[in-house]
Amino acid sequence: MIFGSPDRERIQLNEDSIWSGGFRDRNNPAAKEALAEVRQLLNEGRVAEAEELCLECFSGIPPAQRVYQTTGELQISFSPEGMFGHPWSGTRSGALMTGITNYKRELDLSRAVHTLSFEYKGIIFKRECFISAPDGLLALRFTSESTDGSPADGKISFRSSLERGVFYDRKGNFQNAAYLCRDTDIPFCVMFKVFQKDGTQKNRGGFITVENADEALLLLDIRTKFREDDCEAICLANINKQIESDNWQCAAIESCWEKLLKNHLDDYRNFYNRMDFALNTSTEKSTSDELIRYFNFCRYLLISCSRPGTFPANLQGLWNPHIDPPWGCDYTININAQMNYWAACTCNLAETEEPLFDLLERMYPNGKQTAQIMYGCRGFTAHHNTDLWGDTAPRDYWIPASYWVLGAAWLSIHIWEHYEYTQDKNFLKKYFYLLKEACVFFIDFLSPGTKTNTEGETYLVVSPSVSPENSYFQKTAAKSDPPLCVSLCKGCAMDDQILRKLFSAAIRSAELLGNEDEYIDQFRSVLKRIAEPAIHSNGGICEWNETNVSNEPYVSSEPYEEAEPGHRHFSHLWALMPGDAIIIEETLKNSALLSAARKSIERRLAADGGHTGWSRAWLVNLFARLADGEAALENLNTLLKDFTLPNLFNNGPPFQIDGNFGALSGITQMLMQSRICYDNEQREVEIKILPALPKSWTSGSIKGLRTKGNLEIDFEWKDRKVISPIIRNKGTEEVHVKIFHDGKKLDLVLKPE
Repeated sequence: MIFGSPDRERIQLNEDSIWSGGFRDRNNPAAKEALAEVRQLLNEGRVAEAEELCLECFSGIPPAQRVYQTTGELQISFSPEGMFGHPWSGTRSGALMTGITNYKRELDLSRAVHTLSFEYKGIIFKRECFISAPDGLLALRFTSESTDGSPADGKISFRSSLERGVFYDRKGNFQNAAYLCRDTDIPFCVMFKVFQKDGTQKNRGGFITVENADEALLLLDIRTKFREDDCEAICLANINKQIESDNWQCAAIESCWEKLLKNHLDDYRNFYNRMDFALNTSTEKSTSDELIRYFNFCRYLLISCSRPGTFPANLQGLWNPHIDPPWGCDYTININAQMNYWAACTCNLAETEEPLFDLLERMYPNGKQTAQIMYGCRGFTAHHNTDLWGDTAPRDYWIPASYWVLGAAWLSIHIWEHYEYTQDKNFLKKYFYLLKEACVFFIDFLSPGTKTNTEGETYLVVSPSVSPENSYFQKTAAKSDPPLCVSLCKGCAMDDQILRKLFSAAIRSAELLGNEDEYIDQFRSVLKRIAEPAIHSNGGICEWNETNVSNEPYVSSEPYEEAEPGHRHFSHLWALMPGDAIIIEETLKNSALLSAARKSIERRLAADGGHTGWSRAWLVNLFARLADGEAALENLNTLLKDFTLPNLFNNGPPFQIDGNFGALSGITQMLMQSRICYDNEQREVEIKILPALPKSWTSGSIKGLRTKGNLEIDFEWKDRKVISPIIRNKGTEEVHVKIFHDGKKLDLVLKPE
């Protein structure tokens, strides 16, 4: 993060494997013995007592997971006058601010390069900065020239150092480099060197001071013990090899900069240039420009923070500025981490999902331990949070979220979704075991509910569970008593919707791969006993699907009533988005469920729902799935107006990256939706073009969208009518396609390119 002060630059640094410590086995062995009692208490309607028991027996020990931490800051004090001042005060260099003119800074999204420039006493000072993925470096170049275009020699002077409060162990200079190291927990080193033309340089006390240079190039690297053993040596070697010299006085600065920049641009543009989006609206042109800029900014964020070999995007992504960040800046896997990747495949960035699958693989052995130690079950599971190490034990003492066991199940569904987009059977074969083992856990964990299916079989429910992160009122036998506000339950709508998708995905994967065994038959049997979405007496989708059946001390024949009607989560609408069980089709069942889903959203909004950035982004997606472009745009505009910071980051509040990625997904869902129909032997890819186009988006174009079935689509529209869509089959087999646009249906068979 570049803060851009002319006289005192602050660059906040991150490396995605710097967390607060190593792995700990936090599984609570008391859970296994208490499980039957918790279920019995829920069966008897004694929910509050069940929650008290869970607090002691189901909470992780200790309850906290590791937290993601900032690396620290690179601080640079400038002074053309030769007096640099101190980084913690405004002395001396503060006078420089009074003479600044023509200040400008920009982030070029097409190049991922930040540029700052300003004039001071007839000199134009310029700083350019980028992070190079292929070279693993931050590169920062300082130049100057006279306003009349003539050279301005000897005008670059600054003092630079690394800071991290008191949270590090060593700092100093070595071989013309400045460094800062932590030797405990996950050890790391951050190091930089400055190469310059002319002038002088001093390396002492952890500072690098440059005076009267014509030009300077600062190269910075960060390495951690998580990935490499000798972090300091690797930092130094990587920096030195870029300029082919360990001497700070170097004439090859420009060629080094150009080489690094070319490598960076070749790499970055390979991702960024896959798409192009243009929009004209019936409102002001600036509105269109702002939306395009935001769309591209969100793509830039995903490209920048999630690549093969990195860790997944977490709550604040690579931009977390804290040692102890909000919610640990972790992977919250009851919505937030998943939302980060809703648009990855659609935006032609399937590779950015790979870190998510790497994380699942790290979670797997831990999740098997959690399943066995805490619940006596096979398979693997995870709760509502995980961290760098793939920790799967419950986090916190927060009953509305902590004891939910669907985290690994939901993440595993991304494997199937990724396959549906890429049609990569080798990928599916590699990760199929995760889908399978997530199902195996629920074969053991599910318990009989109170309702039956059409075949007279008792539905299976997740008990105990919660509907993240909501609570409901439990009615008491005595009408004079106030209802109890509780969270623990015997099954909820989100559980059923996720499990129906999980088991279906595992069954279809096994059929495709020829991996059918005795487990798959069990999966089919379980799938029949998982309830589909139901409609509440208030007209919405039921969020909790089990009612109390005991006569004493609580009785209730009514569906549960939520304690917070305007809750930020839309968990019970999972089947609408990101799932696809509730879809727009001309059947009575879907018509009723779509109406109920809309009613649920309306009830949330009437009670001030969507009051966080990521929640508002979810609304954009939900309305897009309902084919309501006006409502989708209204919520997108609200997101941009009320939940977007001046630098375009999503404001939860606090800042969270998931709202950016959720909005990116919402825009793509407004423009195109796709699914694969498995209703017959001949699979068909169904594509809806402009399914939720607002009236004001009169014309535009988009290129490079990916659909399920490994297809790529470009199309334009004018006066809200689609013009000549172009669809390319990027796979190796012919694909049957059904396209819907402008009220028309077109059937195609696409051969590979």
